[in-house]
Amino acid sequence: MECLSLYRSKDVVEKGFDVLKNDIELMPTNLRTNSSLRGYLFIAFIALILRMKLMKMMIDAELNKRYSVEGLLTELEKIKIMVLPNGEKMATEISKKQREILDALHMCA
Repeated sequence: MECLSLYRSKDVVEKGFDVLKNDIELMPTNLRTNSSLRGYLFIAFIALILRMKLMKMMIDAELNKRYSVEGLLTELEKIKIMVLPNGEKMATEISKKQREILDALHMCA
């Protein structure tokens, strides 16, 4: 079962790179240097690592049955942090759905 799970994860990573490359057009058409290309690939790799970690957290919390990664991020991106003039940080009001997600992922807001 572990081997099958790892194989499926490999497929998810490959599809993630495909999404980064084609769907959201990660690679700009005006790359001038090889170092720029390497920089973009490095950022894509880091983004994919974070995406895979989020997917693992979602599976562990069984959130993958109700949300896609994009759906979960769309719901959470509505939360805004305001920095007051005195330096204090304050979050906007968190909805019930957002609170359930944050609690399931063991994150505080």
